[in-house]
Amino acid sequence: MKNLLILNPSSFKGKALEAKEKVESAFNKYNLDYEIHISKSADDITEAIRLNLNSEITNFISVGGDGTLHYMANALAETRKNLGCIPFGSGNDIAASLNILPDLDSCCKAIKKGAVKRIDLGLINSKYYYLGVAGAGFDSIVTDLANNTKFPIKGPAKYTYAVYRTLITYRSKKFFIKFDGNERELDAMFMVVGNLPRYGGGMQIAPNADPEDGILDVCIIKRMSKIHLIKAFPSVFKGEHLSDPYVEYFRVNDFQIDSEYNFSVFADGEYICKLPAKFKVVPKALNFIVQQ
Repeated sequence: MKNLLILNPSSFKGKALEAKEKVESAFNKYNLDYEIHISKSADDITEAIRLNLNSEITNFISVGGDGTLHYMANALAETRKNLGCIPFGSGNDIAASLNILPDLDSCCKAIKKGAVKRIDLGLINSKYYYLGVAGAGFDSIVTDLANNTKFPIKGPAKYTYAVYRTLITYRSKKFFIKFDGNERELDAMFMVVGNLPRYGGGMQIAPNADPEDGILDVCIIKRMSKIHLIKAFPSVFKGEHLSDPYVEYFRVNDFQIDSEYNFSVFADGEYICKLPAKFKVVPKALNFIVQQ
């Protein structure tokens, strides 16, 4: 099987590009047939895949982070081609959620073996697919800050910094939600819709999310004091926040969010749109190469 490696030169502040020769050496070591495409933009990733959907290439391999996987998944959704991953991002939440070790040899062995799972995807406004977690509210402001911070920090520390920085001025907002025939209005800090458990560099915000169950997990962080949020925040990294009285967690096939505030919606750490947004699950939408 032939592999197209899409390498994001900006992933992990250039670490992915620096690893290009190591990746090529590993693919040669395992006798894997490959080509490398160094991406220039999100649109370039999509176009590189589109041009090869009818070619002999079977596997499209991300050499980057969650953002690279996000755009590749959008191009490969509901096709029979395979998406694979060599994690070289700052957070690698999608890879970790799918038990992909950040080890080059393990990734190459998995690609050579060719074990594939057909997984679900989330879909926003009938247009934008996502693999992991989407959300709006406090966490979307945090994500925007984390993505654009100029401080020399990375991984979980970058997101943690953004959380505490945002807390200084943030206040809960009024949200309007619809799901399973219900309509509700509530004050909340933020809410997420998860197809996978993790986001934000290791936070298990939707700890029960399973990309093979045909359903999405909703986690709502209700209005709470800043002191309570600061105390509760570390528990999210272990997925132990569901017992908190200010947390609501349930499962849906589709979910709609609007708010009094013009929040951005982020998915897999990437900007998608402004609210309102409609979310639904697309069962068995993507082939993903897994490690066994």
